[in-house]
Amino acid sequence: MSNSSASAPDLRADARRNHERILDAARVVIDQVGLDFGLADVAAHAGVGLSTVYRRFAGRQELISAVFDRFIAEEIEPLVAVSTQHPDPWQGLVGGLESVIITAAANATLLQVVRDTELVTKAVTESFLQPLGRALQRAQAAGVARSDLDSADLPSLIAMVVATMVAVPTPQGEQPMSWRRYLALLLDGCRVESSSRPLPPA
Repeated sequence: MSNSSASAPDLRADARRNHERILDAARVVIDQVGLDFGLADVAAHAGVGLSTVYRRFAGRQELISAVFDRFIAEEIEPLVAVSTQHPDPWQGLVGGLESVIITAAANATLLQVVRDTELVTKAVTESFLQPLGRALQRAQAAGVARSDLDSADLPSLIAMVVATMVAVPTPQGEQPMSWRRYLALLLDGCRVESSSRPLPPA
């Protein structure tokens, strides 16, 4: 009886470790292979059996969803939360957008896989855009961001700049710095000085 009682916490800890190893492996395999990755590839990279992967995740879609959820929680949400704490409301908004753009471009393969599997829901999008929305509201309240800009516009701004970063690699394989030029042009359109003409309806 004592042996059984002692082994339960160990089993739970082992299951948690396997869960994290599978997520870590899936992140690497997705980056390397893209949408065509297989669960057997993930199992091999994680050093566990395929049955262990299926014990933790029902299939590829559930695994992709778990990888994406962790990406949002650990890499995106902390970045955008900082944007609401900057003493300068405009710089807070700019910094938040820049951080998300850089991180999104660095994880373009994962985001493409998520998009192709239609896992991006309104709730997921709002989970990391809400802090940016608050940063936008601060900038609007301070009179530096145009009042007719909506937080729902931010994903499109992000996507436009990320598309530039991904589509125009430098010869050395590094992301071009020109994206900052295009972000600056977009942000100039977000400033209150540019609001002499109202935006067309969303």
